[in-house]
Amino acid sequence: RCYILSNKNGKIQLSLRQSRLNPKMYSKVEDVEITCIKDVKKGQLVRGYVKSITPSGVFFGLSASLLGRILFQNVSPYFVQKHSLYEKYLPEGKLLTAKVLGVNGKEKHIELSLLPEDTGMPSVLPESLGLPQYGAEEEKREADGKKKSEEPKLKTKRRRGNSENEAEELYRLGKKVKLHWRLSKVRSCSSWEAKKRKICPADENDSGIEVYYREEDEDDQEEEAAKKKSKIRKPGEAPRLQVSMGFTWDEDMNAMDIPLVNQKEESSESEEEEEDPQSKLKKKTKKEKELEKQKKEKELCKVEAALMDPSRQPQSADDFDRLVLSSPNSSILWLQYMAFHLQATEIEKARAVAERALKTISFREEQEKLNVWVALLNLENMYGTEETLMKVFERAVQYNEPLKVFQHLCDIYANSEKYKQAEELYHTMLKRFRQEKSVWLKYASFLLKQGQTEATHRLLERALKALPTKEHVDVISRFAQLEFRFEDTEHAKALFESTLSSYPKRTDIWSIYMDIMIKHGSQKEVRDIFERVIHLSLAPKKMKFFFKRYLDYEKKFGTAESVLAVKRAALEYVETKSSLTDT
Repeated sequence: RCYILSNKNGKIQLSLRQSRLNPKMYSKVEDVEITCIKDVKKGQLVRGYVKSITPSGVFFGLSASLLGRILFQNVSPYFVQKHSLYEKYLPEGKLLTAKVLGVNGKEKHIELSLLPEDTGMPSVLPESLGLPQYGAEEEKREADGKKKSEEPKLKTKRRRGNSENEAEELYRLGKKVKLHWRLSKVRSCSSWEAKKRKICPADENDSGIEVYYREEDEDDQEEEAAKKKSKIRKPGEAPRLQVSMGFTWDEDMNAMDIPLVNQKEESSESEEEEEDPQSKLKKKTKKEKELEKQKKEKELCKVEAALMDPSRQPQSADDFDRLVLSSPNSSILWLQYMAFHLQATEIEKARAVAERALKTISFREEQEKLNVWVALLNLENMYGTEETLMKVFERAVQYNEPLKVFQHLCDIYANSEKYKQAEELYHTMLKRFRQEKSVWLKYASFLLKQGQTEATHRLLERALKALPTKEHVDVISRFAQLEFRFEDTEHAKALFESTLSSYPKRTDIWSIYMDIMIKHGSQKEVRDIFERVIHLSLAPKKMKFFFKRYLDYEKKFGTAESVLAVKRAALEYVETKSSLTDT
């Protein structure tokens, strides 16, 4: 059954909302219908279906004509590199709850969020995947960037410090040296060099020339060997420009001590200045790590407390997995697990849970297994085809009592208003289980619900022919009770009267007849039945039971005179019985 919304240009728009199909039974609307963008407000929680996943985000269907977009950072708190993972956990047509972050009425754009802190629902990506969170990924990138920027600075400091220490030791010897000047590769000025230039203005005219020293006492051969060595460079090292001319300074090297000392002091100051912000950064990262640890510990404590709460309802597939592991033979938990997937329109997952339950539940728990089979039959009836339903039905008949499976499938057909299939199945049952009284009674109830009273009368005749004689009285009584329930009172009374005329001493039938007439008949009819019973020749214990019922009825519905009349009738019965015993 479905509700037709519109029929334009040969296109029929349908609705399966229960509030439209059965407005009396489902007057309360859970999801308010969204027809235009004006129905959507910022901060509102809405339910919809996944339409598609594109590089720009997840597109979310709020109605037949309205779409919203969810950016990937608002889909899950976890950082995902491959978007194919979203396609696995967010299949097209999946039902989800989202929060409206923003609405642009002019451009008709709706921004949504699926984050747990916005919707209050579990994350669409489970924790078991071990994905990093967005905050943790950004911190890692920042830390890597800082390490890379600090490494060249440390290397330049070490080079400068080593060259200064060597020069100072040489100058203190007081020897005259011969200097060779060589142009080095022009390098970009580092932050350390910039700070040094600010402190020492004498270095402004520095042309980037490196100084190589040789003692005067060394031979020319050593100089040639050094030149050959300098010409041989390591692979990957940039070539250096060389100046062939050289000159000597005969000045005393003591004059060089003062600028060298100043240069050393300036370099140590600049190093201290650079180390201070680095140490501060290290201290900050430690604090952040401690705060993160405390935050994670608090979250873990909350999760553990929630998991230990016995009244907590499962919110995710992981919660259900824990529950079914603790109680594997409980069919209620397995059925709730199936319903959880069906709410999200994950039919295949619900089937997989049912098959897993049938394998897990112990073979001794026959009723628990039958409950799961019935749930699987319901699932195939609602979401599967006739072929898949028949396959599950045949398997269920093999593993359970066939009569129970047949009866459950008849109920499923009747509840889903598939009356033709139900009637065909009842005919099959009457042929296969002719000697079973419950089959005839169940079919009679089905026919009376359809208003087929004549067919019910014919069915009673067939039942009396098929069933053994000892079952006849009980079957007639049960048919009469069903007819009373479905307002075929005249025929029901006739059945009771004929049965009691044939079996007047069946006190159980008299008692049932009284109970039904008290509910459905008039007071006159009830009193006539009591008067007939108290004048029967029954055992004293049974007569005492009926007199007591008659007296209770008169006390509740009669007058003082009618109560006295019942008491007089009881005394007369006692006196006649005592006189008979005396004689």
